[in-house]
Amino acid sequence: MITERVFGHLSDGRPVKLYRIENSHREYAEICDFGAVIQSVFVPDRGGKLGNAVLSCPNVAEMENKSFKAATIGRVGNRIAYGRCSLHGEDIQLEISEKPNLLHSGSSNWAFKLFSGEVTGENTVTLRHTDMGECGFNDKVEAAVSFTFDDSHRLNIRYEVTPERETVLSPTNHAYFNPGDFTDARDLELKLSASNLAARGPSGTPEGGLVPVEGTPFDFRAGKKLRENMKKLPLGRKYFDDFYVLDEAPSGAPIASLYSERTGRVINAYTDMQCAIIYTPAGYHYPDASGVKLPRYPAVCIECQFVPNAVNVPEFRSPVFGAGEKLVTETAYEFLVK
Repeated sequence: MITERVFGHLSDGRPVKLYRIENSHREYAEICDFGAVIQSVFVPDRGGKLGNAVLSCPNVAEMENKSFKAATIGRVGNRIAYGRCSLHGEDIQLEISEKPNLLHSGSSNWAFKLFSGEVTGENTVTLRHTDMGECGFNDKVEAAVSFTFDDSHRLNIRYEVTPERETVLSPTNHAYFNPGDFTDARDLELKLSASNLAARGPSGTPEGGLVPVEGTPFDFRAGKKLRENMKKLPLGRKYFDDFYVLDEAPSGAPIASLYSERTGRVINAYTDMQCAIIYTPAGYHYPDASGVKLPRYPAVCIECQFVPNAVNVPEFRSPVFGAGEKLVTETAYEFLVK
């Protein structure tokens, strides 16, 4: 069942809608048409009590004030080194939004665009946006992002993006997860099917090569509490923000699991993408949707996409799509109880 309501208004007066998708278990996900944001996912703990597992914004004003919380990032998530790449036979210079790189598509970032929403199924909402090529891309792409929340406790995100001419496409969702009722995220256990990191170059982005995780604090293949591995990070590193190249998972197996011993909730991630970025924001004291201040380590991002800067690194799967060549990719998050 899907219901919709006005969540608030942008500074220019346009209404922002919130779509609530409820399954037969009375669990629900809320999707916002501004930024194609996952506003909440309410699922039970081991005692049957519903709680939100996604860090979200308390109001539209905070969303409009450049929040990435659970927003859809496009046309290119994460970074392009030095804002440079070659497309349709030209060397392109894009915006530099985080020196020295382009981050999250700069001024064209879908996180700050009002999508057009439509209920396209019993438990599916599709949000559409026409990207006119700001940021230096100078070409149009049509994007449709569909969110489905089903009786299998799974929130599926399907991206369908069609370019006007050759361009780079690598959308993702920047959801901040915490299945532990937003207690300290360092107490969560992460399991991740990735034997290698994409090596960082001088730009701080992948520029070629792999770094094995075995024997390092970045190894989560067997499942480790974040706090345990965080204590072993190199001097000066206080959080994870790393580009994992995913191993080939058995059919139907999750690429990542995030578990709260406190609540029993488990979040499993599934994707057809090559990379998962694990990010544990630290020190921001984010408020949750009710405005309550959260711990210093409030959540964990599992962002599935092409390897950042893969447009410039041929060894990784290419995110370049030709005129009319549609990108279709899916990532899903499953909410269970152990």
